[in-house]
Amino acid sequence: MHVTRAHLTAALALAIAATFSAPADAGKGRLDFDRRHGPNHGQPPQAKDWVLVDEQQFFLQKPANSFTGLYRTQGIAVDGDRWIFSWQYGLEIANRKFETVKRNSSFSLPANLTPGIPPALLAQGFDHIGDIDVHEGIIYASLDTTNGYTNGHVALFNARDLSYTGVSYDLTGAPSNPKKDIASWVAIDHERHRGYGKEWQSGNTINVYSLPGWKWTGVITMDTALESIQGAKVHGDWLYMSSDNSTQSIYRANLRSGKVEELFQLPKPEGDREVEGIAVKDGPGGALDLYVEMIVDPDRSGQDLSNQNLHVSLYHYRRAAHGGSDSQD
Repeated sequence: MHVTRAHLTAALALAIAATFSAPADAGKGRLDFDRRHGPNHGQPPQAKDWVLVDEQQFFLQKPANSFTGLYRTQGIAVDGDRWIFSWQYGLEIANRKFETVKRNSSFSLPANLTPGIPPALLAQGFDHIGDIDVHEGIIYASLDTTNGYTNGHVALFNARDLSYTGVSYDLTGAPSNPKKDIASWVAIDHERHRGYGKEWQSGNTINVYSLPGWKWTGVITMDTALESIQGAKVHGDWLYMSSDNSTQSIYRANLRSGKVEELFQLPKPEGDREVEGIAVKDGPGGALDLYVEMIVDPDRSGQDLSNQNLHVSLYHYRRAAHGGSDSQD
């Protein structure tokens, strides 16, 4: 099925236009919720290994005008005992209880925006942060322009205080698609000192980058084409991915063989919804924990930022220890 990119909320579009004189179509983004998702499909066999532990809900209007959920609408990463969240225009640090510690951006109604994307990058048209990762005290934030999604970059921020390091790198994909929508997310492979990315459209390759300079070095070919991947993280020999496809599935791909496995499908609450970033964390007793973000608009309010029920659900899944690590199974 052909899927068109969604549109940003009218309130944010107005804020950007007023503040930065953005191009007419700069309101395109992923805060809107598409309605292509079909009925539930059967869970894959591997779903039996995963248990939904809990669901956190972060609302935009509970408390009123707090916009907590807004700041958690794009990506998530683990940094020790802290969480790092991203939204289209900035970053947030939260403690282990998901309480806000620091933000580098702010938004309030009707159209007041202070972005965390530095002015020098905004001036180049960069107005969309996707899913993120953290490595050795640095946040790696995928970055692109909503005017076509054809200028993917990764920008580096300090995890300690969310300040911009002044460093960003141009991302280039495979020759078959060097630029079109390749920066929905970036993931760091700590052991191999590599970075990864993938085109948002359907494709069976993962782009591989050498660190620290993010130079494209080739691809990993998967045995299955995947689309609408919104976030990814590395654990052992596997890349775990969240998808906003018709089944809203969670996948993993083996970084050695390219084997793809569908792990489970997310809940499908009533209303408009969109899957976003993913985080991976070692659990107790050798378990593995996955955290996946989903924007939920139960009232189909058209992403009205004043809607009382608009929120981000954070689903926490756990796989019990099964006699081997992700580098062995």
